[in-house]
Amino acid sequence: METNASSKLLTLTLEQVRDAILAHLKEGNAGHYNIGRLYNYVVDNKLAEAKKYDSALVYFNEHIQELSQSTLSRYGAVAREFSEEACRTHGVMKLYTLRAYAKEADIQPMAGDPGLTPIDVPGEGGTVEQKSFAECSLEELRQAAKHKRKPSRATMPATDAARIQFMRDSFSRHFAQGGRVQLKTTIQGGETLLTIQGVPLAQVERLMEALLDGFQPQPVRAVG
Repeated sequence: METNASSKLLTLTLEQVRDAILAHLKEGNAGHYNIGRLYNYVVDNKLAEAKKYDSALVYFNEHIQELSQSTLSRYGAVAREFSEEACRTHGVMKLYTLRAYAKEADIQPMAGDPGLTPIDVPGEGGTVEQKSFAECSLEELRQAAKHKRKPSRATMPATDAARIQFMRDSFSRHFAQGGRVQLKTTIQGGETLLTIQGVPLAQVERLMEALLDGFQPQPVRAVG
């Protein structure tokens, strides 16, 4: 049955896909899975590009304004991984959130109907209750995915922190207070990375002065 449906897609033109999506849109939640399949079909087969559009995004923005690009992408992602029956039973939003949880928890949703997939739902006081996916509300799934998310911030070495503060002080001296110039830091692979943004082209020389002023070989370290 799925094969017949897939074969039928291969005969659709871009305009027929648009009409089919608008028809499924009238079905409410029941039509979301098929909208996702149609969207994937257009993207995978580059139907929009064949009609001289820059991308599927450009085509859908022009011809299906009832659905945002993020919504179409969400429907498409769920349609790739779950069955139509699962979409009808659980809804696209819950399944989309299950994808996020599964990624963070490094698990695979149960094949077929994912309703029995175990979810660790955080509660008050740091307690965690395991519930099946079918038992969880959308908000519980969101909290569970957030709870599983790995911390992205790493601790900056004290020497780097002292150097960064020295550079920030230099920026404050060279650029007007309340200006848009910002010095941001991230930690990747144990290395401190800098990003400087918001520097007007006319003030590039001032930026160079601030960097030279802030680039001291031995910045004073904070005590403790």
